[in-house]
Amino acid sequence: MSGPTHDVIIIGSGLAGAAAAYRLARHTPRILVIEARARLGGRAYARSFRNEGDSELLEYGGSWITPWHERIRSLCGELGLTLRPRTPIRERLALRESGPAPLVFDSEAERMAHQRALARIAADAMLLKAGLQHNEKGEPLTGLSYSQYMARLDPPPATRALQDAWWTVSGGAPMAEASAGEFLHSCAYDSGIAEDMINVWAHTVEPSMDTLAQRMIAASGAAVVTDSPVASVAQSDTAVRVTLAAGGIHDASHVIVATGINPMRTIAFTPPLAKLPQTAVTRGQRGRAFKLWIKARGVPVGRLITGDGTGVQLLFGERTAADGSTLLIGFGLHDEHAPLADAAWVSAQFARLCPNTEFLGYDWHDWPADPHARGTWVSTPYDLAHAFTAEAWAPQGRIAFASSDIAPENAGWFEGAVISGERAADWVISGSPPPH
Repeated sequence: MSGPTHDVIIIGSGLAGAAAAYRLARHTPRILVIEARARLGGRAYARSFRNEGDSELLEYGGSWITPWHERIRSLCGELGLTLRPRTPIRERLALRESGPAPLVFDSEAERMAHQRALARIAADAMLLKAGLQHNEKGEPLTGLSYSQYMARLDPPPATRALQDAWWTVSGGAPMAEASAGEFLHSCAYDSGIAEDMINVWAHTVEPSMDTLAQRMIAASGAAVVTDSPVASVAQSDTAVRVTLAAGGIHDASHVIVATGINPMRTIAFTPPLAKLPQTAVTRGQRGRAFKLWIKARGVPVGRLITGDGTGVQLLFGERTAADGSTLLIGFGLHDEHAPLADAAWVSAQFARLCPNTEFLGYDWHDWPADPHARGTWVSTPYDLAHAFTAEAWAPQGRIAFASSDIAPENAGWFEGAVISGERAADWVISGSPPPH
């Protein structure tokens, strides 16, 4: 291998890769960012509704940041982006047989069972947040799936449907495959109960989250190659060679792989990844939620509706569009019962949750089918969480790894991606692994 032409190659232009480039720019001018897509931003992706160029940008990837996401907030200030507060919740409804209504129960026994289930969830969430692996009854809080955890609770059907709705935005994965810890950690953000996790979704970055990634990369001065999936990453004692699927070759002293876990399946590493990271790549993170933008009339902004455990399970009137209609965000899980490409199915789902209103259209991005994402935000297999830790993904030779999938803090959030990217950059700068 000849002498490298770059100091650092960053594979992936999402928030992790962009943050790494921005941090490295203070120390080296020879940075190359390689992106498989035609655009920059990774799982941050904003565009207008149905690509109508005259309407505002909507986030088709992640949207919200919390009050404690200090790095995102600081970077927005440095790079000239603003923060828009989330619309307050003004009304909460749940889908019942008679239609959407405030959550009520048919008997006092059912209401008490509901309260007991919520109390148990809140207690377990706070115990897990404190670092405990079992509750006071000796029941495990880790190593079990969301389905197993809910079977243990055995809540009333309406209670289960409410939890399932919030699972779509916390775990966001097949319920029998992903860890109950994803759900409990999200509950612990606020009061400990699922429906209050929205309280910490404080702001949206404007004009968009991918704009933040683009501005970090531009400010870094890095060279950028787009439309270029990576086929292999091979390192020697002195350099790393990155070969593109189209045949191009780039050499560098160090490489930061910032693609997320699932897209690494298409990259051949020489020498191979260590056993635990390779196991994580082979199994994959399980995130398979969907996010829809629906445009409608007759639905008030601030209304939040949860479903009955199928199809679109959570719908929120997020803002008023320029034409006076309401823009709603809907969530659910990708499965055989959610044919999202079928406009009639989406319209019927909307009619269940918002009867006697006017459906104008919908838009979405299919993240699981996206070959450069292969899933949504991280949701770890319930029996393999240890393979998705920052410790498991320590640098190997001249290669470091950065992603919200394996972030040491705020995993699954863009904040975690930024922190992970910055720590990978610090490792390159210092020549030693970042602290965990």
